[in-house]
Amino acid sequence: MFRIRTVLATAAVAVLAGLGVAAPASAHDTIVSSSPGADEQLSAAPEEVVLVFSNELLSLDGNTGTAMIVEDESGKDWVAGEPVVEADTVTVPLEPGMTDGTYLVTWKVVSSDGHPTSGDYSFSIAGVTPTEAPATETAEPEPTESATAVTTQAEVTDEAEVPADDESAPWPLLIGLGVVLLAAVVTFIVILARKKR
Repeated sequence: MFRIRTVLATAAVAVLAGLGVAAPASAHDTIVSSSPGADEQLSAAPEEVVLVFSNELLSLDGNTGTAMIVEDESGKDWVAGEPVVEADTVTVPLEPGMTDGTYLVTWKVVSSDGHPTSGDYSFSIAGVTPTEAPATETAEPEPTESATAVTTQAEVTDEAEVPADDESAPWPLLIGLGVVLLAAVVTFIVILARKKR
C-alpha cells in the first residue's frame, strides 16, 4: 500500500512539474497570419509586411522590444520605417523598387506574458517587369560647318562657270558669219573686175 501511494505521489509531482514547465512555454504568442505569407510567391512587390499574432502584444516605450527586417539575397534591408504595434498586429512599411528574388523576414516582439519571442520566414517575388528604355532612332549626323562651307563654295564655283560657257558659245557663230561675209566681198570684187574688162 505504501508503495502504491509513493508511486502515485511521484507521478503527481511529475505531472505538476511538467505542467509548470509547459505553461510558460505555451504562453508565448505565435503568428496566426502574415502578409506576405510564408513561402508565398508574389507577382508584384509588396508595400508593407503585416504580422498577426495569437494575442495582444506588449508595446514598450519607444517601441523597444519590437523589430523587423526584410532582407533580399544580397543582404539589403528593405524596411522603410519603424514597426507599428496595434493590439495583436505588427506592420512595417517597405521601400519601393523591390525586384525578383527571395526575401527573409526576421521579427522580434514581446508576448502578452512579457517574454520576448522571435522568428523568421521567407517569401519571394517573381514576374516584376523591369522598365524598358524607349527605343531610340538613329539620327543622321548634321553637316558640319566645314562641310557646309565646301558645299556652298562648290555651288558658287559652278554658278560662276556657267556664264563663261554662255559667253564662249557665240564665237563659232561669229567666225562663220565672218567667213560668209569675206566670201561675199571677194565675190563682189571678182564680179566688179569682170565688168571693167
